[in-house]
Order: sequence, then C-alpha cells, then structure tokens
Amino acid sequence: MPKLSPRDAVKVYQVSRATLMNVLSNGTISAEKTDAGHWQINPAELARLYAPRASQKAVSRASPGQVSRDEPDQKTALDAADMAARLARAEVALDAERDKVALLQRNLDDLRRMLPPPDAKPRRWWSW
Repeated sequence: MPKLSPRDAVKVYQVSRATLMNVLSNGTISAEKTDAGHWQINPAELARLYAPRASQKAVSRASPGQVSRDEPDQKTALDAADMAARLARAEVALDAERDKVALLQRNLDDLRRMLPPPDAKPRRWWSW
C-alpha cells in the first residue's frame, strides 16, 4: 500500500493536522521524510492509533427499527457458540465487578467506623 502524506492521512483518518504533526514529531508514529522534507506515513502506523473515517456510502440512513436488505441480519450472523463465549466472558466480568464492589463496601464501612460520630464536639487543632 502506498504511503500517505499528512494531508491524505488527515482526510482518511479522524485526526486533525496539528495532532498528526505532533505525533510525528514526538515519534509516536514512525514515518519517513523525503529528500524534499515531506512526510511519508505508512497507513498501518495510522491504523494502529486512529480509526479510518466512515465513507458516506457506509453510513446507514435507516431508522433503528429497519433492517437494510444489503446488510445481513445481526441475529443470524452470530452463531450460538459465539454468543455462549460472549456470555461466559460477561459473567466473569460481572463476578469481578461484584467482588470489587464488595471490597469497596468493606473499605467504606471501615472508614465509617474510624470517623467520629456526627454529634461529637469538633476537635480543636490549636491549643490556644
């Protein structure tokens, strides 16, 4: 695939020219400078950081309830094994989140026990 100039990269990827020039200058994206001093950027480097813009043809104008005849039905596209794997990953993530919430609740209870009661006399910091 041919390398892109910064102007072409801005058109293809969702990034401003200033941002692109900053990542080129600090080395986040590797690119080559030609003898004339122009940047030539490998599209794979840009795809690593940025998503390409959707073309106008790819944007669907159908309402959420309608299904286009050009696009496959999402329910038939995913098979049962894929759904089972997704469900298993979601259950593991949910269990991890529940454990995290329980730990945070225990820490919160410990902190509440350490605080003075709300009706207690305020503590003076200075002796005078």
